[in-house]
Amino acid sequence: MTFAMDNYVDVATRLQMAFKRWPELRIQETGREVIEMPDKSCFIRATVTIWRTPDDLIPVIATCCEPYPGRTPYTKLSENENAFTHCIGRAIAYLGIGANKSLASRDEIETAQARQPTRLAEVVPLRNDIEQPFESDGASPYANPKQLGLIRVLAGKQGLSNDQLKEFCTNVVGRPILSSKELTKSEVSKVIDALKLSEPE
Repeated sequence: MTFAMDNYVDVATRLQMAFKRWPELRIQETGREVIEMPDKSCFIRATVTIWRTPDDLIPVIATCCEPYPGRTPYTKLSENENAFTHCIGRAIAYLGIGANKSLASRDEIETAQARQPTRLAEVVPLRNDIEQPFESDGASPYANPKQLGLIRVLAGKQGLSNDQLKEFCTNVVGRPILSSKELTKSEVSKVIDALKLSEPE
């Protein structure tokens, strides 16, 4: 079964439309947790809050879930990023931006389609700029999902908590790091090398 994608707007486009309307708009990742369903399947539940203006008294809050671990080569190790990206798209739709006839974004529909087994064609990457949706020329200075996924794997092997990893990154790059999304490509390479060097023999 195929879907006509004409009524679906991707998250990057929704973001551009939202910032054009509210230049001071700010987005915060306000919650993340792994939940287990009765059938033992797991999901990452992500929550974002969007303030249209600094004095927005009624910010928009949205929650989305992403299967964990990811079920395709393109979602595995990027479950967190996918969940927040879909969540941002949904939150912006609540603001009446880019929803058209569907609340779901084009990204969500394509991800859902990619989860379905198929014998007709191989699954292709959905997008290469999940960390920086405004970058369209491939020149984003920030770390890509594969690099961030490798950091999580290396940190997990060493038993580092989220706070410990933040402190580790801060020490390596020499500036406060509160989110992995703040790391540039060169910085994330330094963190990966440092994590590899600190691995127990």
